[in-house]
Amino acid sequence: MATPPTSARGATTSVSAAAAPDPGPPRPRRRELIAEALVPGTLESPPGQRRRRVLWTLASGAVIGLLAWLVPAVLDYFATEPTTRHSKQVEENLDREGPAFTASTRVDADPLYMAYVLDRPLTRTEAATFLESGADDGPNFEEVEELAATHGGHGLEDPGWDKSDGYVSSWLIDLFSDRSASLAITGMRAKDLRCGPAAAKTVILVRPEGGGAYDGIHFNLSEPKTPYSLSPDDNLGKPYFSHKKIDLGNGTEPGGLRASFSSGVQDCDFLLEADYRDSLGVHQQEIKNASGRFAVRGLPANPYQFFLWTDGGVFDCGPHQLQRPRMCPVLPFSVTNWSSVH
Repeated sequence: MATPPTSARGATTSVSAAAAPDPGPPRPRRRELIAEALVPGTLESPPGQRRRRVLWTLASGAVIGLLAWLVPAVLDYFATEPTTRHSKQVEENLDREGPAFTASTRVDADPLYMAYVLDRPLTRTEAATFLESGADDGPNFEEVEELAATHGGHGLEDPGWDKSDGYVSSWLIDLFSDRSASLAITGMRAKDLRCGPAAAKTVILVRPEGGGAYDGIHFNLSEPKTPYSLSPDDNLGKPYFSHKKIDLGNGTEPGGLRASFSSGVQDCDFLLEADYRDSLGVHQQEIKNASGRFAVRGLPANPYQFFLWTDGGVFDCGPHQLQRPRMCPVLPFSVTNWSSVH
């Protein structure tokens, strides 16, 4: 028996309806995906709340980002000046560590000695030979140097100033400073001065032709606090630091002095002390000789032997002579009659 047509159509309709796929929920739009990426969970919120969450998150992020940039900038702005001052102070403190300057001392390689003091006297034979030297061709100065070398002799230079209290020993003093800040030496004096009567037995004065003053600084150790100028100009004999200073530091070329010291009729040893000025005020620093202390020999007031060497011959000016040559200096030596000695 045949199936009614209506039933066949109904069956066909049911089969087609069962085979159609379920479309599911609608796909999120692009801006909703962006919002979800920025603020996770916004797709689960209603549309109105979703927009508020996104706007709030974006605003909060903007404020946080601004603060993250602004706070360090503000802190850096207010900290720059104190930090700079602190760094500068640290640099200045480091710059001032250690001595303000260094001093290197050396003896003149080619001094012109005008007097010799000998620790050991000449024998009678040596004295007679010395007095007879140069009788025909004039005296030989090399003999003076040989006697000094063999009798514990010490050479002394002419002071170059008639108000000196004696013949002098000189040093060349080189002054250096590696500080970046400027400083100036404005004073100098003998310090820790120790003196006693001159111990030499024999004196030989040298009177060649010629000679003259040299530029430098001179200390009468009878006045250890006042160095005098030996500049061959209007400042000769004036207190040295009344018109001069020695600039050091800040890339300045090293300074130097030719410093001479006279001790009259005494032997003295001492240190030097310099005053220097920088931005913090006036300070003091010691200057030592290479061996520690400076040592200066004087002429004994009453030498056991006293010879005068000149281009015209050698003369015995000793105190034992009944008739001393007129050219002989007055004895005993003293600071007050020093002008007659040289």
